[in-house]
Amino acid sequence: MAARLQPEGVEASADPAASQLAAGSHLAASHLAALRKANRALTVTLSGVERFAAIEDAARLRDAIGVPLPMGVPLAFIEPVHDPLGDLVSRYARTHGPFTAEEAASRLGLGVAVVSTALKRLAADGRVVEGEFRPHPSAPATVPDEGPELLEAPELPAVPLRGVPLSSEWCDSEVLRKLRRRSLAALRAEVEPVDAAAYGRFLPTWQNVSVPSAGRPGSSGGRGAPALRGLDGIMTAIDQLSGVPVPASAWEPLVLASRISDYQPAMLDELMAAGEVLWSGAGSLPGNDGWISLHVAEAAELTLNPDPEFEPGDAQLRLLEYLQTGGGAYFFRQLTDVAGGMDAVLSDDAVVAALWDLVWAGRITGDTFAPVRAMIAGGRTAHKQPARPPRARSLRMSRLGRSHGTGLMGSPGLTGGRYGSVTGAAPTPPLAVGRWSALPAPELDPTIHARGTAELLLDRYGVVTRGSVMVENIVGGFGLMYKVLARLEEAGRCRRGYFIEHLGAAQFAVPATVDRLRSFTEDAQLAKTEPVALALAATDPANPYGAALPWPALAVDAGSGHRPGRKAGALVVIVDGALVLYVERGGKTLLTFSQDDAVLAAAAAALVGVVRRGAVDKLIMEKVNGHDLLDTPVASALAAAGAYSTPKGLRIRA
Repeated sequence: MAARLQPEGVEASADPAASQLAAGSHLAASHLAALRKANRALTVTLSGVERFAAIEDAARLRDAIGVPLPMGVPLAFIEPVHDPLGDLVSRYARTHGPFTAEEAASRLGLGVAVVSTALKRLAADGRVVEGEFRPHPSAPATVPDEGPELLEAPELPAVPLRGVPLSSEWCDSEVLRKLRRRSLAALRAEVEPVDAAAYGRFLPTWQNVSVPSAGRPGSSGGRGAPALRGLDGIMTAIDQLSGVPVPASAWEPLVLASRISDYQPAMLDELMAAGEVLWSGAGSLPGNDGWISLHVAEAAELTLNPDPEFEPGDAQLRLLEYLQTGGGAYFFRQLTDVAGGMDAVLSDDAVVAALWDLVWAGRITGDTFAPVRAMIAGGRTAHKQPARPPRARSLRMSRLGRSHGTGLMGSPGLTGGRYGSVTGAAPTPPLAVGRWSALPAPELDPTIHARGTAELLLDRYGVVTRGSVMVENIVGGFGLMYKVLARLEEAGRCRRGYFIEHLGAAQFAVPATVDRLRSFTEDAQLAKTEPVALALAATDPANPYGAALPWPALAVDAGSGHRPGRKAGALVVIVDGALVLYVERGGKTLLTFSQDDAVLAAAAAALVGVVRRGAVDKLIMEKVNGHDLLDTPVASALAAAGAYSTPKGLRIRA
């Protein structure tokens, strides 16, 4: 204050700072003397130090600290106040940054216990906050019990501490909000945004998608993210992808197989049978396909999203009520008697249809993924897969006499089978195998649900943007998520900033994620020797395009009006984070976003590889950007990667 009171034109001395301070102190003393003479201030002694105080605080100082008041204080200022101690401590908090009770007690000339009691009362009213706000470079917040940890104090011998936490600190609520806002603003200014390609490289790695080698996805010869393995790997992947609707035909061959190096369908069935993973429907697709979500069972209430507009028919309602009130899981034959009610017996096909109506509405699930596999094996799917050879029957099954129509005891009719039984019961339809149960109800508390969704988005995408929220069709949209993420930022759980170019400042990420994102910039990738290409389902959450990132402009205008989209059955090929190829459902039409020969060669090899690994069926391509495919750079790259010529274009087959 003294420096601000210095008049203009004061002559500088050899030490300008000392000269300014001396002049300012003299001026401040004269002003304080004038205030005391005008009876607007008084002097009091606190802890042996004479201090000036406003005359309005006379009663507070007398009643809280016991300061004797001088003669001449107006009567209006010596009337008792409601909470003199709380007023003084609260004012100290409002005019200081984070402090300890000891510091406030020393300043006010009070005992530490007295100040601590007042601070706790203020904290209960929400006026101050307790915590640890200032950095302690000489010691952690709690010194571990192991090791010769020492807390060094200036000019004092080092004192060993074992398990002794540092003193709690206090801060006025509004002061803390200002500090956080200014700190976050400074942090945002320090972060230089990365380009879209850097995020395109980051996201697949963040989601543990590995670059396939010549073998299967995620094999030891691949590059990119370390491939997950085993049941734990599947749980890790599903935990990150919980609640995301993906075409059923894409889940195992394209999504899980790209993340789990040793993925086998039986592994997913094992987790479902153990009750650790649930699957739910989210609407059917043309043909034999539909949107399916996977969920970690213990958090399914936060990720399930049943259709709120679903109106069940009589059969569906009876099945749903039975599954919800029966308290367990039931085989198909246990449900057939329920579906028709008291007056009718429905056919197996009708019961299966009723079950799948409930599946697509997100109401029921099974304890195996086999019904989903049976569905996509029955005809047209978004991601058509090559026909699988029939499973060889064991010698034991042959001895059951199925080929001769005899049972275990040599009598006809008691035939065994995969979906039947040796009791003569009709076999269970493939679409209804396993045990069926009702899915748990979603979390009803909107606050808990919204916070859980926000934290899941941070874990799934690393950086949450408007596009990544909108693509998931979250109730409340980006407006709701922005409010929740902003509250998480205030709590120190994430950070808002301009992390990715051209996507605005409404982006949120965990601080450690931002550091990892920056490792994917071009400067950080200088050691890379050749392009890295990934072929993904367009609906895979690891594909940033059409979600966080906009679709890029086409290398050659598609006069036919073809445009990319996150559509079921479509594939994307990303090379070094940039979108290079978009393969529409069925494969007849390609869109290309690059004319670079080396980039096209890498993209073509990735596309051929995804077919040869059996993730999708053969592709017969005829058009690129609305024009004939033959005699184009894309055709040359595909032919070099192993595609075969046809009269109208190119064919890729396993």
